Amino acid sequence: MKNLKTARKRRTVSTVQPKITPAIIVVLASLTAVAPLGIDMYLAALPGIAQDLGTTASRAQMTLSAFMLGMAVGQVFIGPLSDKIGRLRPLYMGVIINLCATAFIIFAPTIELVIAARFLAGMGGSFGMVVARAIVADSTRGLQTARLMGIMMMINGFAPVLAPLVGGLVLTFGTWRTIFGVLSIFIFLSTIAVFMVIKETLPAEKRRTGNLFDTYKGLGQVLAIPRYRGFMLTMVFGFGTLFAYVSGSTYVLQNVLGLSETQFTWVFGANSLGIMMMTSLVTYLVGRVPQRTMLTVGVVSLLVVSISILVLFSVGISLIPTLILFFLTTCSVGLLFGNASALALVQARHMAGSASATMGATQSIMGGIASPLVALGGASAYMPMGYTMVAFAILAALAFFTTPVAPGDWTKQGAEEFSRAENL
Repeated sequence: MKNLKTARKRRTVSTVQPKITPAIIVVLASLTAVAPLGIDMYLAALPGIAQDLGTTASRAQMTLSAFMLGMAVGQVFIGPLSDKIGRLRPLYMGVIINLCATAFIIFAPTIELVIAARFLAGMGGSFGMVVARAIVADSTRGLQTARLMGIMMMINGFAPVLAPLVGGLVLTFGTWRTIFGVLSIFIFLSTIAVFMVIKETLPAEKRRTGNLFDTYKGLGQVLAIPRYRGFMLTMVFGFGTLFAYVSGSTYVLQNVLGLSETQFTWVFGANSLGIMMMTSLVTYLVGRVPQRTMLTVGVVSLLVVSISILVLFSVGISLIPTLILFFLTTCSVGLLFGNASALALVQARHMAGSASATMGATQSIMGGIASPLVALGGASAYMPMGYTMVAFAILAALAFFTTPVAPGDWTKQGAEEFSRAENL
């Protein structure tokens, strides 16, 4: 009798959805902010890194690619593992690795060591990104998933706005090494918050069983889900377009159009407001406008804007039109990211870690591909940036418009809640 009561109690506890508090949302958002902070804060310092370490612009650019590659590798490794051992241990491991690697860069004497440390920082930071998305999938259902993803991205939207401003401010009294010191302080504070606030959201009975090989089979299993694959690739190729802009903008705006480091910092931060504004709008519109409708607008606008940038670059680049189109690029991405991510995750809740890892790793790979493509023509070339943005925008459109449509996709409540209501 006692064992029966214990079993019932255990079942009751495990079926209750973990409560998402404002503090948890802020901490989860800080974990997903690792990428924009780790990239945008030191973009204006890339020429300084090349000069200080006696290397080329292309080699300095490799610090971006190494960070993105580390994020890709880390997510593939940790996502399925978090489905097996729970969310907390991978999260603790990741924040510590990220902190140590970022702090090491402050003293790294060569570009090779900086690149290696950036790889490890990206790897450690990716653990937190994967687990944050998995915690959202563990703890929410239906439109709540989309709303929470939107809130996280809205908070996260401050990162690309503030990061270049902070980076530019630091450069007025310090060097690129000082920037990594400031970044280390942020990661340290985030690490403390993780240990204090985040609790386990994946109970033992819901974890994947079997050996390690069975655990990593989840990566292939989520890719076999057509709707997950379609929405995931839409988001990933959209990110490729954005990262082509991010990695190329410093050279286009400074080397070609003549902005100073300080001017670039302010312009880049202002352009990043587009993401924050649109993610705020998406959060408000969830439940009022079908997610698939919002995603359609985002995908089409991203394609049109990318083509417009290529045309502008071809006929004659100038400052004001370039700034307007860059701002519209970030607005389009803001409409796309939250909706595509949420729609992908709900297709594979039963393997949230693997689903989050596959999404994030593929996203990082796209970023790693975009960065060297943009740099192909050297520090003063801008056409490779235009071609890269258009190519990724076309791929995003193809992925989205070939994604199967489910009953309820074009309704306000979305396919998941529509299906649940139909089955009641």
